Amino acid sequence: MRLEKNWFYQLCLSLAIVGLLYILIAGVSSIGDGQEYSYFLKGLLILGLFALWLIVQFTAMIAARFKLAERLDVNKKYVRIGEYVFVFIILAVALAVRIMVINKIPMQVESDYKTYYEIADLLKQGTLIKEGKGYCNYIAMFPHVMGYCYILKTVFTWFGTSVVVGQYLNIFFSIATIVIVYRIGRALGGRIAGIIALLGTAFWPSQVLYITMLSAEYVFTFLLYGSILLFIYLAKGSNENISEAVIGMTLHVILGGIIAVAAAVRPMAIILLVAIIICLVPQKMKTSAMPRNDIPLAIRFLEKGWQRCVLIIIPYLIVSSFITTNIEATINKELPSASTSFGYNLLVGLNAESKGGWNDEDAKLLYDSMDATGSATQAHIACRDLAFVRLTSYPQKIFNLMVEKYELLWGNDDYGSTWNIAFLQEQGELTKARSDFLYTARDDNNIIYLSTVFFALIALIYLMKKDGSYAYTLILVFLGTAGMHLFVESQNRYHYFVLQVFIILAGLAIHFIFADGRKKVVELQKNKSDKEISLKTENEKTQIEKIVQERLKKIRKEEMSNTFNMEEAIKNKHVIMTVSEAYHTGKDQDDKTKNL
Repeated sequence: MRLEKNWFYQLCLSLAIVGLLYILIAGVSSIGDGQEYSYFLKGLLILGLFALWLIVQFTAMIAARFKLAERLDVNKKYVRIGEYVFVFIILAVALAVRIMVINKIPMQVESDYKTYYEIADLLKQGTLIKEGKGYCNYIAMFPHVMGYCYILKTVFTWFGTSVVVGQYLNIFFSIATIVIVYRIGRALGGRIAGIIALLGTAFWPSQVLYITMLSAEYVFTFLLYGSILLFIYLAKGSNENISEAVIGMTLHVILGGIIAVAAAVRPMAIILLVAIIICLVPQKMKTSAMPRNDIPLAIRFLEKGWQRCVLIIIPYLIVSSFITTNIEATINKELPSASTSFGYNLLVGLNAESKGGWNDEDAKLLYDSMDATGSATQAHIACRDLAFVRLTSYPQKIFNLMVEKYELLWGNDDYGSTWNIAFLQEQGELTKARSDFLYTARDDNNIIYLSTVFFALIALIYLMKKDGSYAYTLILVFLGTAGMHLFVESQNRYHYFVLQVFIILAGLAIHFIFADGRKKVVELQKNKSDKEISLKTENEKTQIEKIVQERLKKIRKEEMSNTFNMEEAIKNKHVIMTVSEAYHTGKDQDDKTKNL
């Protein structure tokens, strides 16, 4: 199914361009803050981004000269084997790096991560209701906590309860995500884009360092991008025969179920569901030119985008309902509905004093309401009502807060280092060597982050000029995440799962630049060939004119040589002149007259 561009497609691309531009502005502005020569560092970063762009352009031209991209894109056996070997090596190195981080940075669970750990342990022991009453109330207010805890509990059952087991679970999902992101990049931009996506995801500093935390981000990111890859596969598939169509319908149902599981880990998965609906609804698949009644029903069902959406939404609702029922049975409490469960997050997100982050005041209101009513729904409603008051009472203040929150969420990528530094310091494990390493990693990571955003921006500019691309889905995920966090609670680490969007777009930018390089080289070669042909034609024309002039000169010379020269003829006695007697007589008389 070909993605057709429309006005909303162009609008979203334009908004994304503005959003990435602001990230670059905020990021560059914050570089070097607190240092002696901060503006020197800002200027150096800007020049570095420009130099990086020039290097990529130059490399693209060189690669085009030697037809490197064509050789890489050739679907030959040795190229495929080489690619598989390269991917395997990168995955092996990525695995080794993550294991090394776990071994070198000892970490005990704290904060939200301790909550996950203890709930998973209670689930394993089957004593959550008996020994974890406070946690049951917490889960009732934040049901998505159970998604990751169920998975963690399963792993604890198999391998034992320990922080290291949870960290190795992070490694598993992290490596699996690298493969998925690589395949997405390859599906959207070919082999070059896939390799860039592979390298970026495998060695992204903040995501490598964050591996020490027992967080839901790794599981969620795996499920999210697995869903995106499946969606791209289904959207770009042909479904031209009945077997393909039946498999396609089945996979659409599975896709809805996977998104529901992802939403059980983090509610942000709803953004992907909306993005898929926006992509699919206006689309229509071309079917074979046969009578309508001869086309199998399965193929006709997949023909229209909105019908595909039905296949995704129905299983999503069914699986979500099943998960909700299971959580309610596990904690023996009723969960709030989707229309009320956002109340607390909205309240925190609109708190200007805490800059949209967690704060004691709003947390106290939530827990006090929960204790007073015994209902998570009523607690969220109390928070929601106050949030609406904040939203409507101080519009200018709220708008200022939203811009500030956008900078805090996207302006840097510090969370991998800063969370490790904070917890290691609390636990007395922050040695000088670890501190120096983490601060250096933080600074280097921000440069990589801004460089990736820069190339993602270039990709968006290319996409504005090209035909519709299913990278549109990724752009909608970014816009949805950015837009939602303008209102709800926000932290820098909440952009974790969007980093892969930037990495894939950066890979697409490299692909587009290399394609442009090939095009420019072809044009240069064509211009050179045309110039050579023109010069050759001009030389031939000059030679012909020269030959013609010489022949004309020769002809004129021959014509001149054929002119009768009387004097020469008489001298060479070729002509004998005779005169009449009268002439002689007249001449003699004249002579006599002269003598007289």
